[in-house]
Amino acid sequence: MSESNSQRFEELLERFDHAMLVSVAADGSLHARPMAIAAHADVAKLCFVTSSDSAKADELAERPAATAVMQGDDIYLAVSGNAIMVADRERIEALWKPSWKLWFPEGPGDPRLVLIEIEPERAEYWDRTGARRLEFLWQAGKALAKGEAVSDEDVPGHGKVSFE
Repeated sequence: MSESNSQRFEELLERFDHAMLVSVAADGSLHARPMAIAAHADVAKLCFVTSSDSAKADELAERPAATAVMQGDDIYLAVSGNAIMVADRERIEALWKPSWKLWFPEGPGDPRLVLIEIEPERAEYWDRTGARRLEFLWQAGKALAKGEAVSDEDVPGHGKVSFE
């Protein structure tokens, strides 16, 4: 794992408060839904809230593989790993946000309220902001002129992080 890739991923992740959480449905299809990011710890360890009796909780209990993707302002992130349900009341209380009352009217003490934590195995980012955008356009122009494909590996602003 490149330390600079890890640090850059963490910096980019700080800009996001929502993600598309993708899990595997009972029929084997992929199921994506928007989720507010409750917290993140370490690099790429994401946390969301849900109800213990929700479809996503059932899906993740059956098949814990999950991916969270984020996109905005020329930044793209993906985190893949395994999801676990955490019913830590102290932590839920510390993370509680008033907007969650829409789903959990009983507040942070609602016994159905659990955290989904994605234990990351790998993460990837594409950062096309600032000078990186110009560098990408330069690389893309060169590739077009040569009749070649642009490789993410050769373009600044792309990085991978492995946690295995």
